[in-house]
Amino acid sequence: AMQPKFFCDVIRLIYRSKNEEKHKEFDEDKKAIASNAWRLLHEWKKPPGLQEDGSFSAEEFKNWLQRVKQQCRKSGHIEVAMIKVGEVLLYCPADPQGLWIMQAVANALNARDADKMRSGFRTEVFNSRGVYSIDPSGKSERELATQWRQKADDLENEGFARFATTLRELAESYDREAKRIIAEHKAETQSEQRDTNTNNDDNDE
Repeated sequence: AMQPKFFCDVIRLIYRSKNEEKHKEFDEDKKAIASNAWRLLHEWKKPPGLQEDGSFSAEEFKNWLQRVKQQCRKSGHIEVAMIKVGEVLLYCPADPQGLWIMQAVANALNARDADKMRSGFRTEVFNSRGVYSIDPSGKSERELATQWRQKADDLENEGFARFATTLRELAESYDREAKRIIAEHKAETQSEQRDTNTNNDDNDE
């Protein structure tokens, strides 16, 4: 989060460069290093720009992102790097002016060339939910859809249309998930009811 070069080094340890024509074989030591690097990225939750006291430096964030883009374009890792950056940006604090995410971060995620970052952000939203119990009514999914649709509206009002579109698509996916859960529960209930009726008919005979 504070050393863009180190972040780029970690990315290169894990992912193959787009500039490489052939896949390189790694020995056991390099595989172990890559595994540790992957674990480090997987557990990374402190976004660039976030200070020890909880404040956020927009300037530091912008400089960090610019340097990462420069280095990863050169090394052939820009796409996967932007996905990982998008993931960690989910953990940015709210903006002091009232937006639910820092304006500088929203601006970066809204950029024309930030498709991969937006994709990573959306993926992390799903993954951050962790293990959860399924409510047959789909209530949890509907609440998440409402929550992210409101966040999308807030972004739209601030002029971040591309980022807002990604979050509306996210909300729609939760709506679809709610409908799927309800339909599956309904089908399961009907199946159980048919089995019960069949057993009752057999007992009557």
